[in-house]
Amino acid sequence: RYYAICCQPLVYRNKMTPLRIAVMLGGCWVIPTFISFLPIMQGWNSIGIIDLIQQRQFNKASNSTYCIFMVNKPYAITCSVVAFYIPFLLMVLAYYRIYVTAREHARQIQVLQRAGAPTDGRQHPPDQHSTHRMKTETKAAKTLCIIMGCFCLCWAPFFVTNIVDPFINYTVPGKLWTAFLWLGYINSGLNPFLYAFLNKSFRRAFLIILCCGDERYRRPSILGQTVPCSTTTINGSTHVLR
Repeated sequence: RYYAICCQPLVYRNKMTPLRIAVMLGGCWVIPTFISFLPIMQGWNSIGIIDLIQQRQFNKASNSTYCIFMVNKPYAITCSVVAFYIPFLLMVLAYYRIYVTAREHARQIQVLQRAGAPTDGRQHPPDQHSTHRMKTETKAAKTLCIIMGCFCLCWAPFFVTNIVDPFINYTVPGKLWTAFLWLGYINSGLNPFLYAFLNKSFRRAFLIILCCGDERYRRPSILGQTVPCSTTTINGSTHVLR
């Protein structure tokens, strides 16, 4: 969305190919593998706190052993920063730029449309392609802002606690840990509903996938035409907004 609105909107469809999207999605899986799965399997998260983990694993009252997952300070900071705080900062900056750029595009379109008004006082109808494109992009950006907000609200308690706990001698209650962890899991369950209810394009895509490409849910889209996303027509000539 950031690339489509803020960088090169006129060549977005040519640049954002299925292969590049596949690489980006692959990166979304590879990066968590290196910050979570690999370090934990190698035991890097327990360096320096092995004795403490062993003490908490054994419960004398029930004479049984429990699976205890604890992380040391370096891993807690590194994992939380890479998995949450850096993405959060990048998302906030990206959506701020999207908001500013979308408002500027809308202002430029209005100015050029007013400048192209005939002397008899009649208004030309707004350029349908540019108006539809801008409305679609802006609505999608708002949808993703809501999704980002839910992500931050659901995962922030866990990642804040994840950093604080090692510095307060691991005194956070286990039930509180479990509640924060499941709050984060709930976010994954909310996403399909948020996407489906807040945006028609996502809803249509879900229907196509779930119904195995049923043609009933496909419709010609004005966005599929090769028309610049930021254009306006003045006195019969088309102007591209950069």
